[in-house]
Amino acid sequence: MMALVRAQEPGAHPRLLMRAGEEAPVRPGSVFAKADSLIVAFSDATLSEPPVTRAFIGRRLLHTSRAALKRIFWLGYTYRVHGGEAYARRAIDEMLAASAFSDWNPSHFLDVGEMTMALAIGYDWLYDQMTPEERKTVAQAIIDKGLKPAGNEADAWFYRSEINWNAVCNAGMVYGALAVWEEDPDFCQAMLEKSLESNKLAYNAYKGGGYPEGYNYWGYGTSFQIMLEAAVESAFPVPPPGHLLEDIDVDFLLSSDFVRFTSTPAGNCYSFSDSYRKASGQYMQAWMMTRMGDPTLLYPEMRIMENTGYKRLCEERLFPMFLISISRMPDFEISPPEKHYYECGGTTPVFVYRSGWTSRDDDYLGVKGGLSMSSHSHCDQGSFYFESDGVAWATDLGMQDYNSLESAGVDLWDMTQDSERWEVFRIGPFSHNILTVNGKVPKVNRVINILRTRKPERPDRDHPAGAELSLQPAYDDDLADYRREVLFDGQDLHVIDHLQAGDSTCTIRWAMASEAEAILSDGRFLLQADGKSRTLSVTAEESTPDITPHFWPTTYDASALDLDGMQYLHPTDVPNPGTALIGYTLTLQPHQKVVLHAVLSKDR
Repeated sequence: MMALVRAQEPGAHPRLLMRAGEEAPVRPGSVFAKADSLIVAFSDATLSEPPVTRAFIGRRLLHTSRAALKRIFWLGYTYRVHGGEAYARRAIDEMLAASAFSDWNPSHFLDVGEMTMALAIGYDWLYDQMTPEERKTVAQAIIDKGLKPAGNEADAWFYRSEINWNAVCNAGMVYGALAVWEEDPDFCQAMLEKSLESNKLAYNAYKGGGYPEGYNYWGYGTSFQIMLEAAVESAFPVPPPGHLLEDIDVDFLLSSDFVRFTSTPAGNCYSFSDSYRKASGQYMQAWMMTRMGDPTLLYPEMRIMENTGYKRLCEERLFPMFLISISRMPDFEISPPEKHYYECGGTTPVFVYRSGWTSRDDDYLGVKGGLSMSSHSHCDQGSFYFESDGVAWATDLGMQDYNSLESAGVDLWDMTQDSERWEVFRIGPFSHNILTVNGKVPKVNRVINILRTRKPERPDRDHPAGAELSLQPAYDDDLADYRREVLFDGQDLHVIDHLQAGDSTCTIRWAMASEAEAILSDGRFLLQADGKSRTLSVTAEESTPDITPHFWPTTYDASALDLDGMQYLHPTDVPNPGTALIGYTLTLQPHQKVVLHAVLSKDR
């Protein structure tokens, strides 16, 4: 990247996100009045709250940094858009409290990144409302506790990262450098250039147009990447090279499709990797909308926000960016998307079909490949998610809170084959909609790609929608061949597994997690939820091994570690009420071939 020249020094305060005089267009019309009133109501409530204190959860100060960021950003927005000295004063008090901390926990640098952004926004936006002494205190804290700790290579490994840490931490450094530029222009210029150069690595996560860390971490990493881009665009009359619109990575912009297709009709999300099962309003799609010129990107997010009363927002502390972004868009109408299919490549290839966008009863199918040892991934290559009539018939249990595992001593971030990570029920293979063989964890260092997809205009029995994957690399200790097809024919879901055993006997476990109640009858599972029902059955073709149906527990006494002879429950696992884990077991003799055809049929 070219060095920034002095002619490209940032403009006068305020220069981050909203320059002076840009507040008026942010005033929302009737369509977005709810979003604005939400921010104002929070700001009103915060006036009587004490400032943050240096309180940890486990090894993290992150919840404190996030609380400060939300308060300062939301209060600052309310002051700038609506006026009211009390909002400005309360945000300044928050900044002074955080400035008095001994440090911002650089050993977990996300904490530093978010706190630096918090104080940088407040310092820039409320510069004229602070006394000279207050400005000096906050600016020095940004430099000493935010920017300078990034000089410690052991703590600042984010500079070499390609995951969400790169975007979050570099965004914090960019905000800090731009906010206090006048205090030490040479130092701030060097910090800015280092972060912009490092930040090029963050785009590698978007190769293929997807995001390997899943739905929630798209929200985290991408939100801060957008914050970084928006800060650079707003701070410089002539933005520095490398971050102009035409230079933004195309796959990064295309990932806007990834996140809209990984939310589901019933308000859930395709919760692979470290994602929660419920979808949150990904309001940063408003920024994507302005860049892509596609208002349909906001349609799913508006449905989520309106259906949840704006109570479920992804990375809610950054929510003022929603209104700031849409203020940059000329008059537009938010209509449903016309697309029904999505697929991406990259580290985690994903295929999605959804029948529509306007009803929670629409059909939805998701299938994924991937690499289990990639950042935040679970051991779930070849898994599928299926939703219809508002029910998640085949689901993914999603993530477990990190602190609940780390505080118990679980080595959660070792991604190697024998890691304790794979013993955690929600993360390891035994809770996912996949096969396991001989009770083993599939190979976590094998990349599973989608071989081909089917995209008929309207799925039917003769022209189903779906995807096919070659899974044998993850099972090559035991299986000589393994290919999976996941197909939806407009009524029924078909999962077809083509298997051949290797040189030894193989015990196969076929499993599916569901949010429906399951009843076993005559070798079939009747699934019931919300007055609707489906039936799961499996047949064997080419050979006829004995197939035994099974229930496995998802909610249990944590002291019972050996249920049905399957030693997979870990003492730290959280229960999963309202779910069922069902499936089948069978045994293959050496070199025996079989085609397992599971059908989740809609009762007619």
